[in-house]
Amino acid sequence: MEEQEEIGVMIDEIRWSTSNVSTIFGNKLEDLFIVISLPTQNQTMQKIIPILFLGLMHLAAFSQDTTAYKKWGYKGYSGGMFVHLGYVQSRHFTVSDLQGNEIEEQIKGATFGLGGKMSIYLNRYFRVGSEGYFTSCKYGAYKNSCRIGWGGATFDLLYPVKKWVPFAGITIGGGSATHFIFIEEQQNNHEAAPIVHFTKPLYIINPAIGVEFFTSSRISLLFKMDYILNVYKTDPSYPQGVRFYLGVHFSNKK
Repeated sequence: MEEQEEIGVMIDEIRWSTSNVSTIFGNKLEDLFIVISLPTQNQTMQKIIPILFLGLMHLAAFSQDTTAYKKWGYKGYSGGMFVHLGYVQSRHFTVSDLQGNEIEEQIKGATFGLGGKMSIYLNRYFRVGSEGYFTSCKYGAYKNSCRIGWGGATFDLLYPVKKWVPFAGITIGGGSATHFIFIEEQQNNHEAAPIVHFTKPLYIINPAIGVEFFTSSRISLLFKMDYILNVYKTDPSYPQGVRFYLGVHFSNKK
């Protein structure tokens, strides 16, 4: 009960913050915090998301008084590719083979993937865009596979300090998780091993923090970390965990 009360207090603070920055992001911004109250698989992350939103909103409220925030409009674009590594783990879940036998599985292990992001700058401190990635994880004695593809709209608040640009942002979107589960060990004679295959949709909220370092006016190295949440379903086969990204971005700012 105390944890739920803490989350409720943070959500109330976010309501206050969004009312202060409605002139920046529009009256619909308050609708975004509704997803925070949706059930997730991780109580810790239920706290982290409101804290992230609270920080973003207070930063925006502070920055709206600056000269840069009074000049909204297209200020250029940036885009690039990322590689990422991470560690993910699901809860225990069961699948059935063709004979109806139940098999218990759990995804646990390192994950690797690629993707890209494209953004436009609306001023010095704010950019919007879209991103898309895939990530895969092999696990278990039979080298089962879970492959996730996702994408969505991105919203980043920036704090430029010379060549360094720390940022915090969020992605709202969706994707799918595809599972390949081998019932028995694969043989070397190239015969197909019995397999269970299924795909499930994802609806995600993806908070992220990172830093960008400009090596020149047009090229930057970007590091970030995120934690993808499947917010609408408590699917035990969905693997959650932190991913670390490294990428190169190309910019053309006004």
